[in-house]
Formats: sequence, structure tokens, C-alpha cells
Amino acid sequence: MFIIKKRNFTFLLAVVFFAGMAVFGVGLKLSLSVVGGARIVSKAVCEEYDAYKANYGKMIDFDAYIRKNYYEPVPDGALEIGAYKGMFASLGDRYTVYYTVDEYRRQSESTQGEFSGIGATISMNDEGYLTIVEVLPDGAAEKEGLLSGDIILSIDGAPYTGQDLNGAVALLHGEEGSQLTLLLQRGEETLEKTLVRTKVITPSVSSELLADGSLGYIRVQSFANQTAEDFGAALRGMEEKQVRGLIIDLRDNGGGLVDKGVEIADMLLGAGTVATVRTNDPDAEPKSYTTEDGATGLPYVVLVNNATASTSEILAGAIKDNRGGYLVGTQTTGKGILQRLEQFAGGDGARITVAQYFTPNGDAVNGIGIVPDFIVDDPDPSGEGADMQMEKAIELLTGG
Repeated sequence: MFIIKKRNFTFLLAVVFFAGMAVFGVGLKLSLSVVGGARIVSKAVCEEYDAYKANYGKMIDFDAYIRKNYYEPVPDGALEIGAYKGMFASLGDRYTVYYTVDEYRRQSESTQGEFSGIGATISMNDEGYLTIVEVLPDGAAEKEGLLSGDIILSIDGAPYTGQDLNGAVALLHGEEGSQLTLLLQRGEETLEKTLVRTKVITPSVSSELLADGSLGYIRVQSFANQTAEDFGAALRGMEEKQVRGLIIDLRDNGGGLVDKGVEIADMLLGAGTVATVRTNDPDAEPKSYTTEDGATGLPYVVLVNNATASTSEILAGAIKDNRGGYLVGTQTTGKGILQRLEQFAGGDGARITVAQYFTPNGDAVNGIGIVPDFIVDDPDPSGEGADMQMEKAIELLTGG
């Protein structure tokens, strides 16, 4: 048995709170008795305490230091939230982030395809800036004249870069009817726009007929809960219309739910491998996502660009390596890592990178991307020029 003095026992409770219970809902199990004012604990508990003290002792000291010396009262919970966010941010991975209760709710809503926001999708450009990649119809962004390619310099006066992507997305969402102000860079011009958040419904799949009805076009905007089902319905519709071929547009698709991408791959490919996933466990066997027989008989071409990322790249890489169809466009983003969104007991949560994936041929994607079979420059974001990527896809499918 080991004796812990009163001051250290208080520290032990605080360390448990900061390092365990408040974030993960777990902590030390204290088996103790009191003898002459001293707390007696088991050797195992004492060793666990020593480990927490070595790792998190300064956190308690800094908490006391800030509360004593900061010139204003410290808001309730501010230091704890800052500590939690700092733990995830210290990994240097912009896709691994801690969410407060409100932030987690907004992230969860985005996978459902309906939320309140500005009606635009954003990503990080090659220079590390937040950039609008698509303006959705009938949203606040369209009403205020925002354009694809606009760079977001600040949100409500706070500067943001691509490293703050997840936090920026959460901030752009919010209560319907609430306002926010964006400072934008458009070429040499700086613009300030005040937008009113509206209800945003983002159907992740849209389709139409092209080339006088001889070709089908399916755009996949993201991979949400309904995406695979909606894609399947659109694909069956094209098969029933007996189109000559299909153009699948994954441009500006930042990814989403991996299993929905695999389900779509199953509709487009015969039996084979979609991707292989490796975690941080050196002893674990790599996990493979696979497809079964039963692919569509329609020939197809897939459009990609430098904003095609994550699940979109899994799908594009599987199609390329399995020779399902040609890829046309520009080299993809290179986000070859997978995240898990998880909620904790208190309603807060985190998105954490849990694995890296490889194409069926074993090629890494992270930081590299996927090179299309036919490299064709992106169309003018203003929409004034011809879409040469689309024209190339039509040429491949029609022979013209």
C-alpha cells in the first residue's frame, strides 16, 4: 500500500479529471482508505498516478497560473476545451480535431445532407488557403454573389487558413437566420460579404441526359447516407433509357462516408479490390474493401480534379486500377487517409485519422493523389469557357 499526501491526492483527482474523465469518460478507479488524514492507495493506482503526473502535471500548474494572472476572469470551461483541442491539434494533422457539443452536432448534420449554413462547399487550395469550390443553388452564398475560387480570409473577423478547415466548416454552419461576415479574396480584389444562414439541402447525386439523350451524366457531390442509394437509382434510370455510355463527375467532391463509396464501386466494377487499409497496429492484417460480380454494362468515364479527395479518390483509384473506365481531368488532392467521427459520453466528440489506404495496385495516395488517364485542365470557374474535360469524356464515349 502507498500513502499519498493531501496535496498530491488533490492533484491526482485533478489529473484524472483533465486527462481522462472529462474527455473520454474514463479515469482512475480509486481504491483507498483513510488513516490519520492520509489516503492509502494500491501500488497499481499509485503507479498510474505517477504516469499521469509525468504526462499532465504541467496542465494543472498552467491552469492555476492562468487563473491567477490573467487580467480578466477566465470563462467557465475555456481552459478545458482549449486543452482538449490542443491534444488533437498537437498531432499536426488538420483532419484530426476535437469538437465541442455544438461543433459535433454540426459535423453530424453535414453527413445527413441537410443543415443550416451558407450554401457552399469549401476546401484547402494548393497555397493552404480556404477556398470556395462550389456554390450551391438558392443558398446564401449564391444570393450574395460568391463564386467558386473565392478565397476566405476571415470569418466574423477571425482569420482562417486551410489548417483550420474543420473549424471553419463548423463555423459556417449555424442556426437558420443567423448572420456571419466573410472577408474574401477574388483575384486582386478584397470583398466583404454578410450572409444569412439558410436551410441547406444537399442532394449528393444529380443526373441528366447529354448529347441528345445518347449519354448519361451523374454527378456525385459528396458521400452521405443516401448517396449510394441515389446513385443506384440514377444508374438504373440510365440503363433503362439505354444510353450509349455514362459520365460520372467526381470533381470538387471532398469525400465522405467510405462505405458509400465502396457501394458505388460495387455497381461499377466486377469482383475485385477497391482499396487496402492499414492502421497503426503493426501486427494487424490490412483490411481490404472488395466488390462482387454484377457491374453495370454501360461504358463510363470519370471526371476528377484537384479537389477530388478522400472517398472520391478511393473510388477513382479502384476504377483506374481495375480498368473499369477512363479517368479524365487533373491530378486529385492526395488525401489518402481515413477518419472516424465519434461522439463521447458528454455529447462532444472528435474526428480522428485512423488509417491510411492504398489503391488495389498497392499505390499510396496520401500526399500524392491519383493521375488521370487523360490530363485535361479544369474549366474556367466563371463558367464562361468550354468544359474541355466534359468534351473529352464525350469524345471517349462516342468515338467522336
